[in-house]
Amino acid sequence: MTPDIIDNKYRVIREVGSGGMARVYRAINMSTRKVVAVKMLREEFLNDQEFLRRFEREARASLELSHENIVRAYGVGDDNGVPYIVLEYVEGKTLKQLIQESPSGHLSVQRAIGICSQILDALSYAHAHGIIHRDVKPQNVIVTNRGKAKLADFGIAREVTASTMTFSGKNVIGSVHYISPEQAKGLPVTAESDIYSAGISLYEMLTGTVPFIGDTTVSTALMHLSATPTPPKDLNPAIPPALNDIVLRAIEKDPQQRYASAKLMRSDLIRSLSHPNGTFARDRESKEQKTPGRRMSLSVYAWISISVFTPILVIFLAYLGFVNHWCSGSGEPVEEIDPATAAPPTVASVTVSSQLPTPDASRMPSVVGFRLDDALRTLHVAGISNIFVAPEYASGDSRAGTIIAQSIPATAPADATDQVRLTLLLEKHGKYKADVSFMLDIAENDSLVQIVYRTSNTENIDYSVIVYETVRTKETMVSISATVYSNDPATRTLYLLVNGEEVRTQDVKFSE
Repeated sequence: MTPDIIDNKYRVIREVGSGGMARVYRAINMSTRKVVAVKMLREEFLNDQEFLRRFEREARASLELSHENIVRAYGVGDDNGVPYIVLEYVEGKTLKQLIQESPSGHLSVQRAIGICSQILDALSYAHAHGIIHRDVKPQNVIVTNRGKAKLADFGIAREVTASTMTFSGKNVIGSVHYISPEQAKGLPVTAESDIYSAGISLYEMLTGTVPFIGDTTVSTALMHLSATPTPPKDLNPAIPPALNDIVLRAIEKDPQQRYASAKLMRSDLIRSLSHPNGTFARDRESKEQKTPGRRMSLSVYAWISISVFTPILVIFLAYLGFVNHWCSGSGEPVEEIDPATAAPPTVASVTVSSQLPTPDASRMPSVVGFRLDDALRTLHVAGISNIFVAPEYASGDSRAGTIIAQSIPATAPADATDQVRLTLLLEKHGKYKADVSFMLDIAENDSLVQIVYRTSNTENIDYSVIVYETVRTKETMVSISATVYSNDPATRTLYLLVNGEEVRTQDVKFSE
């Protein structure tokens, strides 16, 4: 039976979901009037002390995760002995629903890349905090009407789901169509296990089906262990070769052959948009950062070989030269070779360093005159990621819709840590607005105060939009108030920055 009020704090509107272990309700926080989702453990599990401990431990761990692509956890509680988790309420559809409702039976290449990149962003953040999801699947991804993907079920989904199974006498946690081979074997789960599941989910986004479907859960699990997947391009010829390679690499049986991190897989996905026929995903010895325990790259072995064996080779050649001259009885003068300074004739010079050589700093490309998406793509390819967009308004200007200025001059050295400011000329601001006010202390004179929100384009390239900025002098308890605008009605998180450092955040609703 659906409760009316939970813990004297949350008034239930309706039940919005029900799984094997918990029920989810849409509710209103009676003190703040904020709409939330409340996940409550089913009553039949209340006597399972081990599961109760897991529920509490995992629920509290999920509070550590605060990322725009993860469903936020606001708190935990207990309602007459029934534990619950208070979560962000996300209006949207599951990724599974989007795939099933698509007229073609699958998502477009661009949309699949955008959603998967956001899933990988969430996993990268979680993995950095020591949390493995263990049940990545389209059913656990909610996509808003604006295309924002949020990964859900970082709580009890890490331990038990409605589709768990027992295989070979060991508990295997996860949905059988998406579990990694190591999960099917009952082996320890790592970050690469989540990457495998994300790869299976991407496969389904692009083809409308999962690669392994058996008659039973056990037969499906066995297919993860031994069956060769049909390349997704064979099912959907519109998939570019580079993207096909990315999927196949993500779902390799051997975790060592998969991507070393979610961040690296995301990077290849974005790269495939500009290089659809590239072979970079198949390059096993590419210059990427491997996680601890992965095999040393060939280049390192080459440097070690040169540094160790070159002196030995020099001495050996010198010795052979001396013996040959002595045995032949030649009267020709012999050039003395100092083993400490000589080098073999096939090597011009060798420099051995304790570190591998690093590439030169990238150069800032010129994006003035570009439309925003083209500018973002150009900067991303150049390795620039800290991008701020400042709208400027002018009616009747033929340059409207393009970048009219950039903060770092073209061809100047730049790297991913540099903040690049692009000035985007627009005809007029959006019709939706919100009033915002922050209280803060300004510690220095001539401090740059900005209010921004963070977003991404359809290619999932991240950037920040500056909706307000001013220069203020040193002052205590300053009120920064402004009316800010947006092109769509949405609830956004606004960030207050002082000299580029985040000092406050505030969620606001944009409306007419």
